[in-house]
Amino acid sequence: MAIQGSLDTFDLSNLLQMIKYERKSGRLTISSESNQVQILMQEGDIVFATESRKSNRIGQLLVNNGLISAQTLEAALTASREKNQGIGKTLVEQGKITVAELNGFLLQQAENSLYNVFLWQTGQFVYKDESIDLKRIVGSAFNTMNILLEASRRIDELAALKKQIPDDQSVLKPCDHEQTSQNLEFNTDESMLLSMINGQSTVRQVIDETGWDDFTGYRVIHSLVSAGAIEILQSLPMNESAARAVEQLRGVDARQFRQTLDSLALPRSSILRLALTRLFRDAADPDILMESVGNEARKMNDPSEKAQLESLLEQSRTSFMKTLLNLLWQEACNNCRQ
Repeated sequence: MAIQGSLDTFDLSNLLQMIKYERKSGRLTISSESNQVQILMQEGDIVFATESRKSNRIGQLLVNNGLISAQTLEAALTASREKNQGIGKTLVEQGKITVAELNGFLLQQAENSLYNVFLWQTGQFVYKDESIDLKRIVGSAFNTMNILLEASRRIDELAALKKQIPDDQSVLKPCDHEQTSQNLEFNTDESMLLSMINGQSTVRQVIDETGWDDFTGYRVIHSLVSAGAIEILQSLPMNESAARAVEQLRGVDARQFRQTLDSLALPRSSILRLALTRLFRDAADPDILMESVGNEARKMNDPSEKAQLESLLEQSRTSFMKTLLNLLWQEACNNCRQ
C-alpha cells in the first residue's frame, strides 16, 4: 500500500492512527523545504525515526550534550573515515561511549524528531509498505497513542511559549548580573543551554545545537529568561540580517525559491509573492537588498498585507525565507512608526 499527500490537507495524527489501526509495516517519509523525517512502522507501532537535519551531525550533538569531548570527536571522525563506518560504531569501538549510552541518545533523538514533525505546518508525506529489519532498530517500539497525546499537549503549550518568544531569529544573551551564576541553581538542561549562549546565536541556532525538539528548547529558554539568567535581544540589526540573507541565498536557485513560495500557499499574482521574488532577485549584495526591502515595504499600505506577512513569518520553516520575511516585516513596522 502506498499513500501520499500534503500536511495541508491530511492531518499527521490521523495518518498515524490509520496505520496503527491497520497494523501496517513500512516507512513514512515527511519532507519540508529544508528537512526530512522518516518514521519506521512495525505492525502499526512506531519503532524508530530519523531526521535529515540531525543525521549528519550526530557526533557534534554528542559533544553538545556532554557525552564526548570535541577532541574525542575529531579523532573518531578521522578513524571513521579510514574505516568507512559510522561515527557511533567508532566511538563504541574506541571505548569513548557505551552501546547503552549511544542507543539511549539515538532513541532520544528519534523521539525529539517525532515531536518536532507534528509542529510542521506544511510538507509532503509518502507512506510505503516495507519489511522492517528489527535487528537494526535500537530499543523497543514507541507507544504511538502516547506520542500522539504528548504531541498534542506540546503543540498547545508551545503556542503559549511562542507568545513570550515570538521570533526564533532573536538573539540570546547572558545577563551580566554577578549574582546570576552564584545564587541560581540550574538543572542539567538549563546548564547545557546556558553554556551555548554567547550573545550572537539566535533562538533557532541554539535549539538546533542542542538537538532538542522545539518544545523542549523553548521551555528551557523561557525558564532561563524567567530566572533572569538570559535575555532576548531584538532580531539582528537589519544590515546584519541583510548580509545573512545574501549568504543564505547563495546556494538557492530560482526553482527552489519558487517551490518555497508555493509551500507557503502564496498565489502567483499576490503582492507579497511578487515582493519576495524581487527581493530574491536583488539579494546579490546586502546594500542592494536593503534598498529593495525599503521599496517593497513602502508599497505595503493595506493592513491585510501586513497581517499576511506576520502570518507567513510564523509559518515559514526555511531559514532563507524566514530571514527575508523578517527583513520585510521589520521595515514595514518601522514605516508604521514614522
